[in-house]
Amino acid sequence: MSSEIQDTIIAVSSPSGRSFHAIIKISGPEAVYCMKDVFVPASRFDPEKIPSYVSVTGSISVKEEGINIPAVLYIMKQPYSYTKEDVVEIHTLGAPVLVEMLLSSILANAIRSKRNIRLSQPGEFTKRAFLHGRIDLAQAEATMRIIRAQTDSELKAAIAQLAGDASQRVRGIRDDVVSLCSYIEAAIDFSDQDIELISTGEIMNRLEGIKNTIFQFLIRPETAALSQEGVDTVLYGKPNAGKSSLINALLGKRRTLVSEIPGTTRDVITDMLEIGGVRFRLTDTAGLDDTEETITSRAMEKTRTALKKAQILLLVLDGSADVGEQLGRIKPDDITGKVIIVVNKCDLREACVSPELSAMAQDYPLVRTSALTGEGLEELKEKMVEGVLEGQVDMSGGASVFNARQKDALRRSLQSVQQAMESARNNESYEFIALDLHAAIDALGEIVGEVTTEDILSKIFSEFCIGK
Repeated sequence: MSSEIQDTIIAVSSPSGRSFHAIIKISGPEAVYCMKDVFVPASRFDPEKIPSYVSVTGSISVKEEGINIPAVLYIMKQPYSYTKEDVVEIHTLGAPVLVEMLLSSILANAIRSKRNIRLSQPGEFTKRAFLHGRIDLAQAEATMRIIRAQTDSELKAAIAQLAGDASQRVRGIRDDVVSLCSYIEAAIDFSDQDIELISTGEIMNRLEGIKNTIFQFLIRPETAALSQEGVDTVLYGKPNAGKSSLINALLGKRRTLVSEIPGTTRDVITDMLEIGGVRFRLTDTAGLDDTEETITSRAMEKTRTALKKAQILLLVLDGSADVGEQLGRIKPDDITGKVIIVVNKCDLREACVSPELSAMAQDYPLVRTSALTGEGLEELKEKMVEGVLEGQVDMSGGASVFNARQKDALRRSLQSVQQAMESARNNESYEFIALDLHAAIDALGEIVGEVTTEDILSKIFSEFCIGK
């Protein structure tokens, strides 16, 4: 381990400027012991016996100025801290002068006591978390994305990456490549014994699957390609408009209860539908109902929540009833996402062309369907896919999963896989295929930090602020 990792580091980790509260963070083997030199606890404080995850109230003596600064120490012993080292957080008053005074005093005392403590470099706390195996490189970069996030969608994407979503996807691809490479290298070892462990055809099939997975990550809308939840698609309308029948017809299976009794659906029901490679998360909601009855009102509350998340809204109207009256009951706040008007039950009788419907049809696409006969279902599916592929659906909720560095690594892995396919197609030696696959494995490993260089680490962590 390098000498700089053996150092104890200190930095102000709260934002600069005046505030009621400031935090100084210390990490390393002498983090707890350096506090013994300057901290005056309100109760007994033994750094050798103190357990992890405790707080100690007291003050820090600044001998140079002859004052005591009130502080609370939060102590996290290794390996249970963020850096997997002993960590002490000093929570104190946020006056910049006091914070600077406190920081200088701790460093000066460390010199007098011959303790190996220094100011941290930018991003060094997160770098240590990575080097000690607390997080991988993609998660380390997610930390910076959280700090820099300016919208809810950016924050959600960064939190998902910090939780390891992107890392799991990349490791899944890498595991597939490693597995295939192991079979090919085993085949090379047994090539002189006339044993075919894996055929060229099987290699091509597996490479095709790997290539398609990486390719989809790079070219498709990222929320559609990467989100396992799909595009949020909500069916909404009055009770007995045929929403449940319509969702069953779209899915091709009996997913929700269908009844002639209005208002059978008392909860939101979801299921997945894939059309043309795009995944839709269909949500069948309780119908429009203004009653104060307890169960119904709770169902409507869940419906309102589903509407707020909707990226596509299928506004389902009962074509056998007064369409104008149904439209009149819809509140403007209910219209969210990309709206597609679905006039259902068109097999019963043609819906009246009301002024309200004509006006809405000028702003939104309109499809006439019959869940019973299947009429209009394919057209509806086409409208849903068009909304996604033509950029009509708001995908801002799914901010970019991969950053520029990670995408570059994905592209290089794709190129290596394609080169391996070319080698297999030309019946070249398995050694050439294995060589290309190793290049793909290394490129994928760069994303999560299983393959790194000092230049990559320096570039990533230099963009952090000091104290993170």
